[in-house]
Amino acid sequence: MSATPAVNPRPSIQEAAAIQRYWDDHHAELLEQFPEQFVAVRDGTVVASHRDLAMLLYELQDRGLDARTDVAIEFVTSRADRL
Repeated sequence: MSATPAVNPRPSIQEAAAIQRYWDDHHAELLEQFPEQFVAVRDGTVVASHRDLAMLLYELQDRGLDARTDVAIEFVTSRADRL
């Protein structure tokens, strides 16, 4: 009997830094295209967005993507108090 490997949803330090750089570098363009929305990015490409997080998660699931491991999700806003 083989065990199913556990899913590790946490990125490495290098992956986390690269993800943060992406959000920092693309914030202005994402804000223009997806204001006040949750945005899911995979490999530097926006794969889904929605104003409602639950709806975004359903959309990702419908596309066969695991929100814990396959994408990075951020709420794109211009309001610092919302971060």
